[in-house]
Amino acid sequence: MFRSPDRRARLLALPAAFLVLGAPAAAQAEEEGPEEIVAEVEAGPVADAPIHDLAAPVQDLDAPVHDLTYGTENADGSVKDEANTEERVVTLSADVLFAFDEAELTPDAREALEEAAGILREEADGKTVDIDGYTDSKGSDERNVPLSEERAEAVEKELSGLLDGVDVTFETNGHGSADPVAPNEIDGEDNPEGREKNRRVEIRYPR
Repeated sequence: MFRSPDRRARLLALPAAFLVLGAPAAAQAEEEGPEEIVAEVEAGPVADAPIHDLAAPVQDLDAPVHDLTYGTENADGSVKDEANTEERVVTLSADVLFAFDEAELTPDAREALEEAAGILREEADGKTVDIDGYTDSKGSDERNVPLSEERAEAVEKELSGLLDGVDVTFETNGHGSADPVAPNEIDGEDNPEGREKNRRVEIRYPR
């Protein structure tokens, strides 16, 4: 069957017409570029941001300063030397200085007293030196207080001879069993080591 060529020509011509009609619009869009859209936005009030204080609190780091005490003790424990910025204390063992329940110095006391005198000669010139006697808790105060006083006086007399020419003023006191430096008893039981430390004569003067 023969078909008319006119219909096919019309179909082909229709797309061509669209191409021809659309070409100027496309060219114009390409020349002008993309359309710029500007939108106006009304700004609100500027918010104030909170201001924080970033300064850290200053801590007071001043710690209390404790007076440091240093001390030495000889091998047999007869002389103990302690000192800080305020005073110096030389402790003599009563067991080395005296026989039991006595206030007369023994021959063994000489070495300990000479050591104490050497310390006083270096630092105590022009000062007042306290000499304090102590006992342990054995016996009564009626006996221990006078005994400790007599022992302090015996030490003072010997030191005065060893410090001839040194300007030292001595003051003596007896305290009996007061102010122990160690327990006389532990859990109700006798503590011989503690009592031995409590039997002493202290020589004390300011720095």
